[in-house]
Amino acid sequence: MIGIVFDMDGVIFDTERIWRDAFIKYNKKYNIFLSEEYRKSICGKAEVLIRKELRDMNLNIDIDNYREDIRGYVNSEIEKGNYNIKDGFLDLIHYLKDKNYKIALATSSNRKRTNMLFKNKNLDINMFDYALCGDEVINGKPNPEIFIKACNHLGVDKKECYVIEDSINGIMASIDGGLIPIMVIDMIEPNDYVINNCKYIFDNLDDIKSIL
Repeated sequence: MIGIVFDMDGVIFDTERIWRDAFIKYNKKYNIFLSEEYRKSICGKAEVLIRKELRDMNLNIDIDNYREDIRGYVNSEIEKGNYNIKDGFLDLIHYLKDKNYKIALATSSNRKRTNMLFKNKNLDINMFDYALCGDEVINGKPNPEIFIKACNHLGVDKKECYVIEDSINGIMASIDGGLIPIMVIDMIEPNDYVINNCKYIFDNLDDIKSIL
């Protein structure tokens, strides 16, 4: 039995651009200078790890307030519905269901935000056989816990389970967990690690059908 595990931000919804806009907005507000390359490096990473990393950088700002401002902006944009479903997602889901693949969602976003994203676009999160959120695991990405738990819940061998991701941290987690990584490029280009270690790299979700 083959399993497919989806990341959410940047894979199902085009929300990574909202995170980018929030990053730019609040870097200006807090008068800090963090690069776009740095922002990309923390995409998909567990919130607790992001805050620890920022504290270690000694930025002389209140890290919790900074991150809550960013998260508040993102949540506000989501509440307004200012995002879209990624091209090819619904077609891919229908294809997988027709082929009787087991499918799961494994996102670093918390359950509240995840439910809101699906509800606002009139999507039923129960389209997945299982859904697991970042606030429901102990160790977030790049730790593979969330993917391994999703795989186990689906009842599939991790060597027969694909992970669809757009972030470097997500790809690292899937590789470290022993699953089959697929990177679908959104706003982050594959680096040398991804190029050398990722099983498949695609420009869009439609291309995934070619390997299943």
